[in-house]
Order: sequence, then C-alpha cells, then structure tokens
Amino acid sequence: MTAPETVRHEQRGHARVITISRPEKKNALDRRTAEALGDAIESASRDEAVRGIVLLGEGDVFLSGGDLGEIARALEVDDGAEIVLEMGRLLSAIERASVPVVAAVTGDVFGGGCELVLLCDYVIAETRAGFSFRHARMGLAPAWGGAARLLERVGPQHAARLLFTSDRVPADEAAALGLVGSCVADGSAAAHALDFVERVARAERAVIAEQKQLLTRLRAEARGGAGEIEAATFRALWAQPPHRAAMTRPKKS
Repeated sequence: MTAPETVRHEQRGHARVITISRPEKKNALDRRTAEALGDAIESASRDEAVRGIVLLGEGDVFLSGGDLGEIARALEVDDGAEIVLEMGRLLSAIERASVPVVAAVTGDVFGGGCELVLLCDYVIAETRAGFSFRHARMGLAPAWGGAARLLERVGPQHAARLLFTSDRVPADEAAALGLVGSCVADGSAAAHALDFVERVARAERAVIAEQKQLLTRLRAEARGGAGEIEAATFRALWAQPPHRAAMTRPKKS
C-alpha cells in the first residue's frame, strides 16, 4: 500500500502553498517528511511563476518537532545523532530558496518545529498559537540551528528563558519579542501570508532573490561557527541518561 502523502502543495496566485500533513502525528517531522518538504521548496524555488512560499501545517498543531518514534529508533544505532542532524540539513532548503518563505502558524509549535519556523523569512502567527522550545524536557539542545537563530531573534536573556524553561510563549508575546513577525486573528494567518507574497511580487523576482541571499549571508556571517558549536552540544547530550529517560516517560503537555 502506498504511504500517505505528508507534504502537499498548490499554486495560489503568486504563492506556492506547501502544507505539512501528518495531523495524526501532530505534524511531527520524520526523515521522509523532511525530504518531501525540502524537495517541494526546491521545486517551488526553481519555478519562475512562484514569487513566495507559504508554509502551513494541517490540524490543530502547526509543527511538533522531530518524530519521537524515529528518534527512539535512532537511539539504538551508533550514528543516531547524525541522523537527526541530517534532517536539519534537509530543512535548510528553506533558507536556500530564491523566494521568501512565509510561515502561517495556525496552532502550537513545539521543539524542532520552532527551529523550522526560525528558518523562515517571515512568520505570521494566529492568536491561538504558541511556541515552546521543549528540547530541555527531552534532555537535548536544538539540533537544526535553532539556538543561534533564537539568539539572533530575541536576544540572550529571552533565548535563555525560552530554552531553559520550555515555557509556552503565546503568539502576541512572541511577536513582541521578535520571535515572529506579526500576530493576527485566528483563521486569518494564511490570508495574511498570501497577501504578503502578493506584495513581494510587485518587485522583480531577481531583486528579491538577491535581497534574500544578502540577508541570509549577513546572518550566517554574524553566526560564524555557531552551527558546529550547536551540533557538538547536541551530540554531547544525545543518548545520555536525561535523554533516554525523557524518551521513556509519559509525555505531558
């Protein structure tokens, strides 16, 4: 039997709308979904008719991070940490895209889902949404560049609070901190994201591509070797007792 499609895409005006569709898993990211998402973004980036990408999540949870079943299986192999880190390299297609990627966040975002959102060029969150960096509860640290990008967005004190406590930050506070670009009424994030793309489309595609590359390169230059530092921390925590304990205890909200 053919596996269900986990990433859907459609053209709406100048926007390629890409939807992560694993609602039964709270849109958790396994490798197959990460690969499909990366492929969909690269395909949209090559299409001259596409002037922006809108990223959606199906169901009540926008993104819940890495798939816990896949992470549990990775714990049993020697290079398990590298399997998780490789997913981050697949998701980096978001930053490499030649057009802006806009996240339209309609529900809660957890763990690695927050890291994916931080890869996007602009984030629009509905008031019902919240953001929780749950890595510490899992005995881990960010693996996909989320620590450096969080520090870049909200500064050291707020980054420390969000990472150390795993507190849920509601959308309005996330907007005030700079974690997201704007907070909008429930049910309207997709429309706002589509409007954003249409406004981007008033400029030449090549100009926006150069501007996006400029911002991406400037941020990468400022981060320096942060990616390797972050990966080293993730490897150091991987499969240690706190991580193994977190994978076996009942999950709480």
